[in-house]
Amino acid sequence: MGKLETFNRKRCMRALLKLGFFKKNTRRGSHDKYVPSDKYLGNRTNNQPPFIMIPRSRVLHCQNEIVKELRNLGGDDLVKQFEDTL
Repeated sequence: MGKLETFNRKRCMRALLKLGFFKKNTRRGSHDKYVPSDKYLGNRTNNQPPFIMIPRSRVLHCQNEIVKELRNLGGDDLVKQFEDTL
């Protein structure tokens, strides 16, 4: 899992856009919201929000949390697709 622990913000955003996520910001802040397509929204649990937050800072320290949210949305298949598009 070396790729999943070392990706940066720009590579993460590109991979999410290729997977069908789209950016949906409503306010100015320190994070960007990425909303998945409808096929992934049906798989989420009740306490999970319908988006993934990506910090706008230059250095990305939360790679594990992003992968965890992707796994909660689409399972290991989505994580594998994310890893392949990195």
